[in-house]
Order: sequence, then C-alpha cells, then structure tokens
Amino acid sequence: MKRRTGLVVFALAFVLCALLTKSHVTGWNDGSRFATIDALTTNHTFAIDGSPYAVGLGDEIRFRGITYSDKPPLLPLVGAVVATVLAPLGITLRHTPATAIYLITLLTVGVSFGIGCTYAYAFARLLGYDRRLSAAAAALTGAGTLALPYAIVFTNHVPCGAAGLAGTYHFVRSRDGSAAQAAAAGALYGLAYAFDAAGAVFAVTAVVLLWGAPLLRWALCILAGLPFLALQLAYNLRISGSMLPTVFNARVWNDPSLPLHSWSSQVFAVYSPADYARIVADLLVGTKGLIAFTPLVLVAVYGFAVMLRTTGVARRVAIAVLATVGVYFLLIVFLQNDAGARNFGERRYVDLFFLLGIGLAPAFAAVRGAIAVFLVRAAIVCSVAIAALGTIEPFGGNAGEWGFAFAGAALVALARRSPVQAGLDVVLLIVLIGLVLRLVPLRVTATPRRG
Repeated sequence: MKRRTGLVVFALAFVLCALLTKSHVTGWNDGSRFATIDALTTNHTFAIDGSPYAVGLGDEIRFRGITYSDKPPLLPLVGAVVATVLAPLGITLRHTPATAIYLITLLTVGVSFGIGCTYAYAFARLLGYDRRLSAAAAALTGAGTLALPYAIVFTNHVPCGAAGLAGTYHFVRSRDGSAAQAAAAGALYGLAYAFDAAGAVFAVTAVVLLWGAPLLRWALCILAGLPFLALQLAYNLRISGSMLPTVFNARVWNDPSLPLHSWSSQVFAVYSPADYARIVADLLVGTKGLIAFTPLVLVAVYGFAVMLRTTGVARRVAIAVLATVGVYFLLIVFLQNDAGARNFGERRYVDLFFLLGIGLAPAFAAVRGAIAVFLVRAAIVCSVAIAALGTIEPFGGNAGEWGFAFAGAALVALARRSPVQAGLDVVLLIVLIGLVLRLVPLRVTATPRRG
C-alpha cells in the first residue's frame, strides 16, 4: 500500500467522524468511561466515587466499598492521556465538558475508526485488488456498517475491531517468515482484547492463520500478546476480586446499592430450544439483527464464499474470519444475549465489522449480471442509510425497543428542532450514497489485480 493513499483513506474517515462525533454523554456506556477519565485526571485513581459523571450511572461495580466502572480500562486510559494534553489549553471535562468530550472521543475512537478503514484498504490491496476496488471496500467498511454510529461515541467496539483487523493483516504478512510482522500481529490481538474482553475471539482467527506455521511464529505471537492479557486480568482481580470480566462477576454486581443489568442474572442460564431459536432470529433479522441493520453483510458473506473457492492465503483468511464470526455469534447467543439493551442495533457486532469488510472487495469483483448488481447496490444504499440513521442517537429508546423506532423518532425531533440541520443531513446522506455507488465498480470488467 502506498503511504499517500493510506493517509488519504485515514483522513477522509477521520473527517467523517469529526463531522458527526457527539459532544455530550449519550448514556451509561460512555458515561461510565468518562467517569473513569475524570477520576484519573482529577484524583489519579480508577475509583469513580465523587465524579459528576458517575451520578445516576448503571455501568458500575462496587468492590470493598469502592465504586468502579465495569468497563475495561484501556480506552479510558488513552482518553485520560488526551485529556491531560488538552488541560493546559483550558479544556477539561469539568470546565468545558462539551469540547472535552468531543475532542477526547474524536482523538481516540475517531482515530481508531480511521485506522480501521485504512487497514480495510490495505487488506484488499494485500489480496490483490486494485486501488478503486480497495477504496470502495474501505469506504463501505466504515460508512456502510454500524461501525460508524459507534465511532462517534466513546465506546470500545471500534478500537477493538480496528485492532483485530490490523492483527489479521499482519498475520497474513507474517507468512513470509517476518518475525516483526508476527510479533505485531500478536500484540494487536492482545490490544483488541484489552479494549474489549470479547476481543478474545480473535484468538480463533490467530489459530486458523497460524495452523501449520513454524513453532517460532506461534511463540512470537503469543509472547507479544501476553502482556495485554496479563495486565487486563490483573486489573480485573484488583477491582473485583476475580479475573473474570467484571460484568460476569455476580459478586460485585449483586451489591444492593446497584441496579442489576437486565441480562446479568441470566448469564450461563440454559433456555429451551424455542427460546434459542427466538434469540437467533432476533440477532439475525430482529430488533438486534445483523442482517436487518447491515444488509451489506450478505454481500461480504458472498465475498467469503468466493474466497473459499480459491486456493492459498485468500481461502485461509476466509476460513479464519468465518470461524471467528461463528464463534462470536454463539458466544452472544449462549452467554450474553442482551435483548433489553438501549442501543441502535447490536453494538457488539461492531467488534467484527472491520474483519467482515475483508469479504467486500472479492464480492464486488465477482458480481455478474444485472440482477446481482442491482441487489448489491440495494444492499449498499440500505446499509449506508441505516448507518447514517444510527448516528443520530446510537444509545436511546426504551428497553428492547426496535432501534429504527427510536432513531426515527430522534430524526423527527431533530427536524422539528432544527429543520435546516435535518435537511442538510439528508442532502449529505444522498451525496454520500451517490459517491459510494460511483466508487464501487460493479461491472463485468471488475477483476482482481494479479501479482
């Protein structure tokens, strides 16, 4: 990948985030993290007792009489570094909260979004596709999935997903025997886990890609990732008395002073086959549906089918991604089905959208026939429009409410409150869809570059 092209991809993705990033706390999820940043920068502690951002908070735990955020510490730590840099400029969470929240989010999650889109471009180039096709895959990985709504609020899913894609890229690069690439891959997967415990699923990707590799490459990857794992487990033990992710630790959640998450009492519970069928349907096409909120995923799946029919690295990558997605989906079904979550779609899928984007370039290159082209374009239009709708209010609504319902209500409220802004947003969306459709070369002549 030419460095100049990568910088352009990053810059465009970053500017998109800059236009959309929120300047206020949108719910418990980001409020819990901002409470940690406030505590770190004000009192130099992870304990959030006394922080104004901890008032009325639900995403918290109590251990030995002290209140902590239930979130992994890495993203708040990075945010605290940004907050420390901003403080001499008079920008702080307590004195200029709107500006501080905007800049902290943009310079952490927004940067991660840009990095993820850049790696999406680089991966398509690594698989042998031309610049235009690779740019289209990168654009839709960012603007055509729920990665976009969750890139403009202070959540850990985009950083986790971007690190996971970057790790996969360097794993593929390490197949030529490069020790540096293998170590980078392991470290990035460790980083993904440190951002989000669900990032542990990237171990599946690593195992598939490493299968049959020399023992030295295995050792390099494992040793590079171990420090992140060890630090996260030590943190869990320190603030909750257990190395389990804090949201799975019933002892700290059962404190009577805290509200219990709607799903936390059901962790590891066993349901009937009919209940599991309803859960699967909801997670695929229902109120949290992967396909319902991101139709573009069907195009990506087709792309992986194309990759499976090839030989060599493309086939191995497809197997790794599909195995990872399958395991991740089953983990949600059996361990953490949060049907009552108040967010747009299923935000946990965001951890995997950058990885799923690998299938887009092969799909675009293989599409043939007028009907197939029409269906792909329809999936693109719907996915970009849905992602844009999600940016209005990523967190909101009532427990279990359909994301389209509360996001649509938020759009109507915006139109009543500021009709000019709402109209401008619609015009910009139309322009964005037009540009993306023009960028995607859905023609019979779209073939991968060889060599």
